[in-house]
Amino acid sequence: MTRIPRRSLSVAAALLAVLATGCSSHAKKTGSAEVLLNERMAAVLLREGRPVEAERAYREVLPNDSKNPEVHDGLGVSLLMQGRYKDAFSSFDRAVDLDSGKALYRIHRGMAGLELGRLKEAEADFRAAESSPSAEDRLDAAINLGRLKQRQKDFPAAEEAFSEALSRDPKSSSALIGRGMARESRGALALAAEDYLAAIRTEPRNAEAHLRLGLVLVTLKKTALGRRYLERTIELDPTGELGAKARMLLEASSNSATPPS
Repeated sequence: MTRIPRRSLSVAAALLAVLATGCSSHAKKTGSAEVLLNERMAAVLLREGRPVEAERAYREVLPNDSKNPEVHDGLGVSLLMQGRYKDAFSSFDRAVDLDSGKALYRIHRGMAGLELGRLKEAEADFRAAESSPSAEDRLDAAINLGRLKQRQKDFPAAEEAFSEALSRDPKSSSALIGRGMARESRGALALAAEDYLAAIRTEPRNAEAHLRLGLVLVTLKKTALGRRYLERTIELDPTGELGAKARMLLEASSNSATPPS
């Protein structure tokens, strides 16, 4: 079974394209030894962050193991990682049809539904997953519910959901950044900075936490300290989107600090 990671605090397509982690064989598998080998290969490709190849492998397996919900879920994850939300939703929907009791399938379907704007359906999936016997499922459900409430601009509810996630895992950097974003959105910048700093302490190489903390500190007029976190963002993500945003913020803060000639 493939679990989409929680690294990203935004649910945007570019931030979803991260390594898929976790694989198990709880679902009953059918078919020949070759089919089973191909399924395992597809899961490895997802863990290595190769969703296009993983999709191809799952599609090769599907005709020979079409009743296996894990195959449909894995295919959905590979599509979700490519930003193909409508196709991903269909694959997750099929996985849920085949095994409606598996909370992780509902979480994944909810994530695709969130990107498609199907917010009521997504919330229903996350709520259903909250009753899972798996602590990891319950954590994922709370984090994704927080993201959904953030998307709805219900910032107090988002903060509450992320706080619930943190009660389950106080060191979840995803929940810390998520709660920081909710607090920042409702204007509680000092509290947001505390969450971003806690996320950095938990995950020192988290570029998003550095970027968000740097921006909040600059906004709070703690410019010199904020710039240090923005510079660290560039070190952590020199060629990526987060690094590019940090460069723009550094330039903007430099221009605002330069007196007119």
